[in-house]
Amino acid sequence: MIVVMVLMSGCDSGTVSTGSAESHVGESLQATLFTEDIEFYIVFPPLEQGVNSEFLVHVTHLDDYTPCEEGKVTLQLDGSSATVAEPEEPGIFHLTLVPEGNGEFELTCTLETGDETVTVHHPVDVLGKGEVHGESHEGGEENGEGHAAEDQHAHQEGAMGEVTFTKEQAWRGDFMVREMVPEPFSSVLKTSGEMLTIPGEKKNVASPGSGMIRFPDAGLVQGSRVDKGQLLFTITAGTLEGDNFELRYQEYKNRLNSSRTEYRRHRQLYAQQVIPERQYLESRTAYIADSIRFYNLAGKADDGGLQVMAPAAGYVHHLNVSEGQYVETGQLLATISSDLQLMLRADVPQQHYQLLKEIVTARFRPAFTERVYSVGEMNGSLMARGSSVAENDHYIPLYFKVENDGTLLEGAFAECYLMTAPRRESLVVPESALIEEQGNAYVYVQVTGESYSKTAVRIGDSDGLRTEITGGLEAGQRVVTKGAMLLKSASMVLVESGHGHSH
Repeated sequence: MIVVMVLMSGCDSGTVSTGSAESHVGESLQATLFTEDIEFYIVFPPLEQGVNSEFLVHVTHLDDYTPCEEGKVTLQLDGSSATVAEPEEPGIFHLTLVPEGNGEFELTCTLETGDETVTVHHPVDVLGKGEVHGESHEGGEENGEGHAAEDQHAHQEGAMGEVTFTKEQAWRGDFMVREMVPEPFSSVLKTSGEMLTIPGEKKNVASPGSGMIRFPDAGLVQGSRVDKGQLLFTITAGTLEGDNFELRYQEYKNRLNSSRTEYRRHRQLYAQQVIPERQYLESRTAYIADSIRFYNLAGKADDGGLQVMAPAAGYVHHLNVSEGQYVETGQLLATISSDLQLMLRADVPQQHYQLLKEIVTARFRPAFTERVYSVGEMNGSLMARGSSVAENDHYIPLYFKVENDGTLLEGAFAECYLMTAPRRESLVVPESALIEEQGNAYVYVQVTGESYSKTAVRIGDSDGLRTEITGGLEAGQRVVTKGAMLLKSASMVLVESGHGHSH
């Protein structure tokens, strides 16, 4: 589908360039300039004194790589200036400028959006009338407000050719480019693990009496979701002898009625000082005990028998009985797991035992999904470090507690990335930036505003979301972190076309 999208993008089709020329469309030139938050990609013809020159200024927000849809752009060159109040299309400003002099000048581009104003500069040559067109200045210079990316297409070691991918294509897709800056990175130990229930999160449901099990809900099976207080089972006594709760119910009821009558009579006699206080207190105590005994049983029963309720919300982890089965008082009927919190057990090989004390957090990817979870983002923490391998198949267990957001599954196996505290500054890229071919890793490095070089890199540790780059990249280079597959697809479309900015 990605290839079809590129083929159908009309005038914006990606093409492969293997040369190092500066031309954009015929004799057109280009400059790619950056501020902290904005990328300016400017396309213009060779400049000649007194001749109208058309400029296309492409403005991209770097935080989400979307086109600038409002704002005013001004170009200034040797006393001449041109301003356009709004983009011709989202992200594209069309301006015309007439150079007044000839020689080397500085082109200034200013963007005004609301209360914010940003400015970048780029050196250019303006030819005198009748002079032969030469090459423009390559590269740029830094200043306090913006800097230029060098637009000479000098191939770096490992470069595999350049892919042209227009701004319109990048804006339409899930695309992102990020400058490589050293950042803290942890040592990572990759291993396997399993999602488990935290002790205390499982609630056992025991039978309050003896009798025959009945299922009020025929759909109650292992794995069913239940709410706290939901009726799970009914226990009926029928004609069973022995610990028959129906007989106990009637017995407790009769004893309560008798003790209540005796208590009320003694209360009146005690008020009349006919009986001693000791006799009154004895009848009162017997009445209270009979009340507790009867109402405790009555609260669990109705006309259908003893009711067994869910002690907590969750799901049925184990179901130990079946319809019509005889159960005794105290017998385990089911186990309810709340799964609000889960435990990640990471199995660490014994040779890494010395590293355990340095592990502080982890990321993990369960087998049923491509999503990589972070212990910290799941409001989790390190629970314990194992000190024995006897009960864990010769591995050392490491336990983390995490809150379940409803997407984690108890019992699922997981890939675990155990991380120490950040200990070094490294160049890292997200997993989405890497392309693997025949066992080698590649990234796409931005060369100009609309061209990208496929570059071989050496990779180090991965924490599940980011991978350390140990060779092939330098700080300050800009790497495609989202949309690398779009560029790979564009490189396969061997269709030569013009730039396509026919606005």
